[in-house]
Amino acid sequence: MLQRFPVNFGYSVFVALSWVGLWHLNNFLFDAAEVAPLVSLIFLPAILRPMAVLLFGFPGAIGLILGAAVTLPTIATPSFSLVLIVLSNGLMAWMVFLSLSQIPAYRSQLTHDMTGITLRTIILFAGLTALASSLTNFLIISLSPDLSSSSGLPLSMLAGDAIGAFLMLYLLSIFSPFVSKHFR
Repeated sequence: MLQRFPVNFGYSVFVALSWVGLWHLNNFLFDAAEVAPLVSLIFLPAILRPMAVLLFGFPGAIGLILGAAVTLPTIATPSFSLVLIVLSNGLMAWMVFLSLSQIPAYRSQLTHDMTGITLRTIILFAGLTALASSLTNFLIISLSPDLSSSSGLPLSMLAGDAIGAFLMLYLLSIFSPFVSKHFR
């Protein structure tokens, strides 16, 4: 286990830096899509939740938590509720991954090398991760006295996560032939 620590640490740092980069890119490109301080109608880092867990496993989930720990305090004052949101950022994706891995139809597709994974499975995983993340975040926000909430936030969060995830999946599908051609 300790032999893999440097590699897993590298994966976590890579995911955290990717989260921070996509967070700032999202704020730059889609600032007008922000509904509330923690909610945007287009949220590009949402694709990192399923992809980090698919590619790197638990170290990917840790990277998501680290990335959220860096970015979320910039828009909200640190509080216990914010810590719960930071933790849920990676843990929800990990829980969805573990749950889908228990279903025999998806178990063979959700491997570290992702051989045989279908577009349907990727869309299902991204959609379930967006749903779990948005519902968990809404629950934390609505029960928190520190964070404001409104009745439309869960749908806005779900839409932002889904649109961001599907937009990034679309961009990945466009650049995938280039990447596979030049980096094999």
